[in-house]
Amino acid sequence: MKSIFDHYIQRRVLVSLAVAVAISLSLLTTGNIFAVPPLEPSSDGKNSQSKVSHDLRYLFDQGQGFSQQEFSQLNSLEGQTSWTKPSLPVTQGLVVVDAIANGAPGDLLRDLEAIGLQGGAIAGGMVSGRLPISSIDGTKNLKSLAFVRPSYMMTNGGAVTSQGDPAMHSDDARSAFGIDGSGVTVGTLSDSFDCLGGYAADVLSGDLPAGISPMLELPNCTLGTDEGRAMMQLIHDVAPGANQQFHTSAGGQAAFAQGIINLGNAGADVIVDDVFYFAEPMFQDGVIAQAVDTVVAGGAAYFSAAGNDARKSYESAFTPGQTFDPNTFPQGTSFAPAFSGGVAHDFGGGDFFQQVTIPSGRSFALTYQWNDPTASVCGGCPGAGTDMDIYILDDPPTVVLNGSVANNIGADPVEITGLGLEGGGAGSVTLNIMLVKFSGPNPGLMKYIRFGSNSVTVDEFNTASGTVYGHANAAGAEAVGAAFYGDTPEFGVAPPLLESFSSAGHTRIFFDISGAAIGPIVRDKPEIVAPDGTNTTFFGADQEPDGFPNFFGTSAAAPHAAAVAALMLDGVPTLAPSDVYAALESTAVDMLSPGFDFESGFGLIDAFQAVLEVDTEAPTDPTPLSTSHTIGVASTDTTIEIAWPAVDTASGATDGLSGVDGYSWVFTQGATDLPDEVKDNGAGQLAATSADLTAGEWWFHLRTVD
Repeated sequence: MKSIFDHYIQRRVLVSLAVAVAISLSLLTTGNIFAVPPLEPSSDGKNSQSKVSHDLRYLFDQGQGFSQQEFSQLNSLEGQTSWTKPSLPVTQGLVVVDAIANGAPGDLLRDLEAIGLQGGAIAGGMVSGRLPISSIDGTKNLKSLAFVRPSYMMTNGGAVTSQGDPAMHSDDARSAFGIDGSGVTVGTLSDSFDCLGGYAADVLSGDLPAGISPMLELPNCTLGTDEGRAMMQLIHDVAPGANQQFHTSAGGQAAFAQGIINLGNAGADVIVDDVFYFAEPMFQDGVIAQAVDTVVAGGAAYFSAAGNDARKSYESAFTPGQTFDPNTFPQGTSFAPAFSGGVAHDFGGGDFFQQVTIPSGRSFALTYQWNDPTASVCGGCPGAGTDMDIYILDDPPTVVLNGSVANNIGADPVEITGLGLEGGGAGSVTLNIMLVKFSGPNPGLMKYIRFGSNSVTVDEFNTASGTVYGHANAAGAEAVGAAFYGDTPEFGVAPPLLESFSSAGHTRIFFDISGAAIGPIVRDKPEIVAPDGTNTTFFGADQEPDGFPNFFGTSAAAPHAAAVAALMLDGVPTLAPSDVYAALESTAVDMLSPGFDFESGFGLIDAFQAVLEVDTEAPTDPTPLSTSHTIGVASTDTTIEIAWPAVDTASGATDGLSGVDGYSWVFTQGATDLPDEVKDNGAGQLAATSADLTAGEWWFHLRTVD
């Protein structure tokens, strides 16, 4: 499965930083480096328009005089290659942005709308929306703006029945308990629902129910893959009676947060997403995490894909090393920011550079953060007190190939950058990552997470730290890892095996939502694992092959878990989210160490056992009858046969909530003797035969085991 996922991930999930792929500069004999361009440096070593990220500034500068068709070509150019997918969200002359308010977020929203912002949303101290590219330059004059950057988003991943159904025994749960998710509403957030136009065919084939009307579809549908519809197919396979809703997660962090709130307000009992934004805070609950906690407090269980990034993370306290002057390293591409100078982090032994290797035709992206407060988490919240920068250099370190040098003071402690190497050959290039403090106190902890190709390697000082962060790390979210369905006990593999890419915990929380220092708090993430690699009608690539494409990643695992929650709520509608989570965790099948671990959480969920766990109603015992003797009439037959009807959970004739786990029974000469609670028969075994009995009066006692 490693090779299958690696191929899939290269085409589906890897992210470079966008329209810069339209402009390449030949640097190396093995290929062309692509990156995100700079702003012009000022005399203090920082860019002269520090409110605007350098990638937005470049988009504005290059966009003057471009037609809409040319913008579309910039966004689609990657499609002619096989190694990266642009993530800069540009459609029809608009770019999705996250803007941090300097003061009241409402003032910033009005100012941005005045220069053309569309689909604006407020969450905390952040405003998100779609800004005309021609208006980017105008943001530098807004007094209400602290900082604006593109809103980089990524998903965590495709008549069909998911193999995840038997892998987590949800088919058994439906049969035993007579439940199918009826009366439960599941809301899904992903990129798009029906931008590809396949929903009508899904209804005809029975892969989705009729009547789904998205609360909000992806605007313009230009970059939609309908991953949300693929997730909803998996939910329908497991909980076919559930109502389903969809809301796009696109539009920026504030828009995503509002989408979560909208689903909760519309009555969703279970909500699931497979998306994260690169700039979500690591060390504090951001606006999306806060929205998750809000809907959970309102009674909705929330499931989020843990991520597909394994332990591709470096974290360390900042260790001050050598001070470098501005422009010590010249720009090696027209895309790179000018080197601002500052104090370099010492990775170890006086080495200020961390070597990485990137093969030809591969790319990676980095989100780099440190434990300062995040201004965007609420209106008026304190921002970063330290300004850090990140650079990617050649080897030996001579020139800057790319980097991020935002002015972080009073804003968010976040830098985002990335790089890709064009070409399809076998060559590779060594690069160097450099972390530099421009101003402020030394950070007590800093961390970057690397996204993209698994074949990009960190060659030294690799701490292999956890990668679950952002809203998947929220206290109210149930983060879901992935196990290939074929590597589960139902398919002959015990214990089940974790997908090698499934993201691990943990990421510590240092600040509350007002910016006050706390903890740090360590949250047990991910909590559970669910199946992936299962069939859909259209999403992914067919790997068995059986004629249907397979949907890999925690994007596929999360909806499986959400659907099991729908089954549980069908059986016991009064369950709180914490009850749902606790039952899933306590009945999960251990995968690695017993109990919880930061790779597989509590293990692979078992739907049957989870529903059984929350079943608090005692079943109604069926009435046993002898098939060999007449009650009250003496017989010379010393062996008694007894049979009883099954508990009719589907019709509710006995107890439709409880289900049956099995039966215990005893033949005794005491009228009041009771059988023990050790099962003698399974739920499907509806008869018992005595041993040879002595003369006398005998009683048969039956206990239904729940």
